[in-house]
Amino acid sequence: MERVFFPFDAELKNELDQIKLAIQGEQNGIAARSMGQMAYKKNYGVPYTSLRKIANQYPPNKKLAKCLWKIGDRETMLIALLLFPIEEVEKEEACSLVADMQELELVEFACRDMLCKLPYANELVPVCAESEGKYAMETAYLLAARLLENDTTVPSFSDSLCSKVEMDLSKCRPTLAKAVSNYLKQLGIFDSQNAKVVAIVDKLSSSDNMQFRWVAEEVRTFVEYTEHKA
Repeated sequence: MERVFFPFDAELKNELDQIKLAIQGEQNGIAARSMGQMAYKKNYGVPYTSLRKIANQYPPNKKLAKCLWKIGDRETMLIALLLFPIEEVEKEEACSLVADMQELELVEFACRDMLCKLPYANELVPVCAESEGKYAMETAYLLAARLLENDTTVPSFSDSLCSKVEMDLSKCRPTLAKAVSNYLKQLGIFDSQNAKVVAIVDKLSSSDNMQFRWVAEEVRTFVEYTEHKA
């Protein structure tokens, strides 16, 4: 994401200082250490429920969200996702945020709290699927899964994303396997898409690749024991 400079704003600075103090007041060193080495600048180990409470004290504010994002700490970036005004985030900005994400945790919360709510979310999936960001492909599958979970219709990107499954799994990234699994699970419970997903699962299950077989078993079990959508 491009560097963003704002003229001095006393109110903005005060809000940033308040949020930083609130984060420090909730910090948990043991939790931070248990998370291991992460790509954030800093990690205070604050649970997500506490971060949501902090964010709830402020109305959506694009300038504040951008500043929090650029700080680069785990907690400020997660709070930023909750403070971006959905109606003000342009597609290019959303793609830039995706490119900035260096942790799968951030991707998961972004898909749940922000990206799936964007009016062009369906268009964002194929863009992310072909992007070069560290977790761009994971974003595509997790966002697609979230959109399917929240809707009763199958978006137009389903065929193109399904055609990439085997190729993407061959990259042997556990994070990508998890994302693909989540997507196929949500797609497979649509009656109109079930046969397609079953065919993919059957092919994956016959592979010598353990990751392929893991995804196949995860998806098969979920689809068989979950209520389907017409």
